[in-house]
Amino acid sequence: MPVDVHLHITCPYTNELIRNVLEEENGLFTLTNSSNSTNNDILYWLEYEEIDFDTLFRQARDSNNNTKVLANSYCIRKGLIRKANFAMFIQKYLAKKPDAILRNHYPETHVLDLCHPDYLEEALNEAFELRDALEENIQGKNEPIPFILKASILDKASELCIFQTQLELEEYFTAKYDEEEDDDDEGNSIANVREWIVQRYIKNPKLLSTYQNRKFHLRVYVVAERNLRIYVYDGILALFASLSYDENDNQSFDRLRHITNTCAQIDTKLKEDDLVKEFFTLEEVNDDIRSNIFEQIKLILNDIFTGLHNEVTIFQPLKNAFEIYGFDFLIDENNQVYFLEANAYPDFKQTGNSLSILIKELFQNIVQQIILPYFGYEQSKKDLQCQLHLVYDKQKII
Repeated sequence: MPVDVHLHITCPYTNELIRNVLEEENGLFTLTNSSNSTNNDILYWLEYEEIDFDTLFRQARDSNNNTKVLANSYCIRKGLIRKANFAMFIQKYLAKKPDAILRNHYPETHVLDLCHPDYLEEALNEAFELRDALEENIQGKNEPIPFILKASILDKASELCIFQTQLELEEYFTAKYDEEEDDDDEGNSIANVREWIVQRYIKNPKLLSTYQNRKFHLRVYVVAERNLRIYVYDGILALFASLSYDENDNQSFDRLRHITNTCAQIDTKLKEDDLVKEFFTLEEVNDDIRSNIFEQIKLILNDIFTGLHNEVTIFQPLKNAFEIYGFDFLIDENNQVYFLEANAYPDFKQTGNSLSILIKELFQNIVQQIILPYFGYEQSKKDLQCQLHLVYDKQKII
């Protein structure tokens, strides 16, 4: 009997690709709109809010249940996808494992608990190492260290600010709050954001003259399944800023120069193909450098999930679930890789149409390596150019 599939992803680009991949499997999957399924094999590929996690937890614990249910998300993973939670996890992890890989592959990060600009002084007293660094920037004894501010729970390049002094940070927050007092729309209000992170800004990114020395970061798709295997997908994207990078532009903070997220390139004059490239086909990056960068990424991922797998209050994988994450990495001029952040339900449509085959093959790999084996089916023979690579495998009972 085929697997009943409940599919609903609000992004049409993503939803259609998933639907096409499932329909290619010769009747092994039946897409249904019915909420009451009598089938023993059920796949839920839904938005996070639509998943019945109570049922998922019960099914995971009931070894006598003949029903097989698989969902496309874990319930608890804030330790990975919320920037402040991840930063606090890393602080704890490195205290236990001072020689961990992440020490040299995660930028210096501080957490700010701030509900209003009037309380910035108190917030910086709590984050005293950041306060001291900002004070040293004013003294001028050494070259100033730039930092970048990010909201813990927002994505799509929302609320970013590069700064070097406490005054610049205070001016940013004050301006934002003043703007919102004149704006009736509170849906995206920063007043609703209390947790922020401040990271040391990597001011020497790898630049390639072929692409006008525009800054770029890597979007790497990572797939977690059960409890717990982690795969990294080698269909890696390079996402470019619109304008050539200028290290001395930290004062004006031109978003088209510093921010590489595709969604931030709103006013660009460049075409889609100029903003999103396949990493393994970039010019000026030889095979040895590509291989070294990919190996660094795999080691970083292994280290992250080695630590997170023991933190069940902030990351709790289930044996009847899988999830796709978008991990962002930056490469510096010395080809050192830094992990920046991870997002659940990544925005696949930023890939565009010309590279949509990379996303389709990602879903095909997931169906072949994760979904079909879970329901007891053999993998189909498909000639895929991109593959999933296992980087972590340690199974637990639940």
